Amino acid sequence: MGKNPNFLGSWDLDDIPGRVLTLTIADISDEEVVSNGKTEVCTVCRFAEDYKPMILNITNKKRIAKLYKTKQTEKLLGRRVSITTERVKAFGDIYDALRIVQKLPPDKAPEKIVCENCGSELAPVGRLTPAELAKYTRTKYGRCLCSACATAAANTTTVASGDKKETNY
Repeated sequence: MGKNPNFLGSWDLDDIPGRVLTLTIADISDEEVVSNGKTEVCTVCRFAEDYKPMILNITNKKRIAKLYKTKQTEKLLGRRVSITTERVKAFGDIYDALRIVQKLPPDKAPEKIVCENCGSELAPVGRLTPAELAKYTRTKYGRCLCSACATAAANTTTVASGDKKETNY
């Protein structure tokens, strides 16, 4: 089919963290699609979120059917799918192709955890997830803090208590 800017393509995942996009199926239907001057009937998946529709090839149709154990389109409406890219051999070359992840996505997106001091979203720090960082800072400082605010709170606590920090090089 080729590159069609009206439909989701592997290039649309370039700016998405981890190149995985999770969307909710709003409709799946066969439609006439025009690309490079040619018209083809393709199965098109439209999403509830504000994203371009995705042309479903046979591989992705099978993956969705296996994931939700049904081929009935009406039973797939409202279901979530995660989309990623895989390197595939096609037409004598290697391409990035959109693929439905063969694992059920979470029912809903995880809630964002925000810093009670500055309002920014908590990000992973070292081996701590945002939820673990929130729990740690609530225990240590009495409120949910991002890394920068926790560092500032630690420095304020150190200065207030008169403790000296030694740095070993």
